[in-house]
Amino acid sequence: MRIFCSLHLESPIKMTRLSLAISPCPNDTFMFDALLNNKLRNLAAEFDIEFADIEQLNIGLQNSKWDIAKMSVAMFPQIRHEYVMLGAGMAMGFGNGPLIVSHHSGVQLAQFDANMLIPGINTTANLLLTRFFPHISSKTEMLFSDILSEVANKKAEAGLIIHESRFTYAKYGLHKIADLGEIWFSSTKMPLPLGCIVARRSLGEKMIAEIESQIRESIEYGFANREDAMGFVRSKAQENNDSITQQHIDLYVNNYSINMGKEGRDAVLMLLRSLPENHSLSLSDIFTSWEN
Repeated sequence: MRIFCSLHLESPIKMTRLSLAISPCPNDTFMFDALLNNKLRNLAAEFDIEFADIEQLNIGLQNSKWDIAKMSVAMFPQIRHEYVMLGAGMAMGFGNGPLIVSHHSGVQLAQFDANMLIPGINTTANLLLTRFFPHISSKTEMLFSDILSEVANKKAEAGLIIHESRFTYAKYGLHKIADLGEIWFSSTKMPLPLGCIVARRSLGEKMIAEIESQIRESIEYGFANREDAMGFVRSKAQENNDSITQQHIDLYVNNYSINMGKEGRDAVLMLLRSLPENHSLSLSDIFTSWEN
């Protein structure tokens, strides 16, 4: 789904036009509402807006499709030479994250050898599955919103679910087998970086810093004017349920979304180094600024 949105300064000076892509999930739309709906002043650019599922965003970034976009933190090493991760706009969990669910409660993940439905090979959810259960190798990729019904209909033994699905799986008669966010926190005592915003390095440090600052301002506006943001959030949400939408925002939009800080950056590096091929990755490979 593509929406063209012009954000104008009061000044007649011609602005830079950039492509921007995020998911329609409540955490993204809440954070970007003010930026995309003319609620901020003195914006750095005009944006052509596109909404897509997280794995579609990941694949699009592999093909350098957008100037600025949401992506799974796990996939960042694949695009790090062209994009930089911003310090604002992070979806960060605390003892919660992707869930593994099944149509029966007796699944033992340590011995699991059946097929697992996943929301995309490049997702942070799949990286966590690989980190904690490397023996689970039979996986089928599927749009995240279809996983619950497929597992409920017993077309797969279990599914790895993200986004609003964590609040609705019980309605499908499914059982939570594991919360990978709980396992992550038990193992690391760190917050869990799930999704992030990246910008094309060729935009230059000045423009990237301005965009990061305005994403931060947009999130702060949302916190200060929560109900004002909800119309935009509801218009894009998969679930037509305000309680679920609010829970989703409360879980993943927080102070780390405004500024991930040193702890957030360290958590990103720890997560990415879950894979041996990323062991040499450093903070300077990921962020434009990492000292503070």
